[in-house]
Amino acid sequence: MGTIAEILKRLQGHKVYLDTNVFIYFLDRNPDYFRLVAPIIEAVESGLIIACTGDVTIAEILVKPYQSVNLELVASIKAFFRMENFLTILPHDAETFDLAAQSRAKYNLKFIDALHYATAIRAGCAFFITNDSGIRSANALDVILLSALP
Repeated sequence: MGTIAEILKRLQGHKVYLDTNVFIYFLDRNPDYFRLVAPIIEAVESGLIIACTGDVTIAEILVKPYQSVNLELVASIKAFFRMENFLTILPHDAETFDLAAQSRAKYNLKFIDALHYATAIRAGCAFFITNDSGIRSANALDVILLSALP
């Protein structure tokens, strides 16, 4: 698959969907994956890659802070996703949900993964970055699995 530097060069100028785990690894400074996701987030911030994610990503990330009643962290996460010129947050409409159902049926994905996948396709993304091994590349989307990177 290549190094993170090679991947970033390949992604440059393309529309890329970032799965929830990319943001979790970055925000939590995950010891196993931060070294991979930090350059991705930096490339998004600098405009080298055009990134997007779905509304559902923010909802998934906010669960633990809400469970622990850490409202300061909730506010910090929301501010992170509201940064100007950072990434596009995509809504999930009826057509996206229908495509998610089709993707779930065709690829046997968990529903949340199918929703991310469908959102990426509907947004016209060429790449999908995740660490969910159940999501595979298909004609419409090239999946980059973080755990496969050296």
